[in-house]
Amino acid sequence: MPHGPAATHELMDALAMAAGTALGVGNLAQARQWGVQLADQPLFAEVRHHATSWLLVTDAFAGDADAVLTGGERFLHAWQRSGRQRSFSLGPAAAAVAMIHGLRGDHDARASWLAIVMQAGTASEHHHGYGAVFDAMVLLHHGDAEAALERLAPEPERVWKWISWIWLHWYVALRAEASVLAGHPAAGERVEAGLRLVAGNPVAGAQLQRARALLEGDVTRQLATAATFDASGCHYQATRTLLLAGNDHAAAGTAALAALGLAPGAR
Repeated sequence: MPHGPAATHELMDALAMAAGTALGVGNLAQARQWGVQLADQPLFAEVRHHATSWLLVTDAFAGDADAVLTGGERFLHAWQRSGRQRSFSLGPAAAAVAMIHGLRGDHDARASWLAIVMQAGTASEHHHGYGAVFDAMVLLHHGDAEAALERLAPEPERVWKWISWIWLHWYVALRAEASVLAGHPAAGERVEAGLRLVAGNPVAGAQLQRARALLEGDVTRQLATAATFDASGCHYQATRTLLLAGNDHAAAGTAALAALGLAPGAR
């Protein structure tokens, strides 16, 4: 088997690409499997910030606050020891930790991690790409659909350079949901276009199905998406489904959020 610095770098790239690709199509279980394999490589002990980056993102989308907070501290220490590097994966990892702090309602910690994002990633990728996705999730969690929609205002084609591959499906699904909740006149069109675009992605597909049900006032179909989210390992969105359904379901959603270590959300 090839060994040495070049082979190590190739292995890291291959595992990171596999995790990112799985994440982009909503296969959180596969993304986590590749992320764990990357993080567990003994050869990467000196670059733990790189080794754990995609695992942090995957766990953040799943809503596993404890894993992200614990992994985030390890990431931060390794990144600081490395000389505060910038890379394609480090910015999203820091932004994922910032998002979890936002979902927990710890806005001071979120601000601190957003400052790390600006050092670990690049401003354009954060503003137009992954940053828009993570910021919108926090805004929607706290019931500010209009601000979320503003954060996702550009048509996907305008920001294609920054959202293609990993972030496209997440961007489209969140944009459609924000459009529905904010009462945007193009909400229905965005939902239907999104469903065609994300075909085969279980998480983004369920989010768009939920958005369609919200638009049509069909609570039964809204609740049906929770099972899809749970089966896909996206437990945060499953709990959010209960909150969006309202009435007696909201209390169950709030309890489920607390179990995930997250703050009560709002519609």
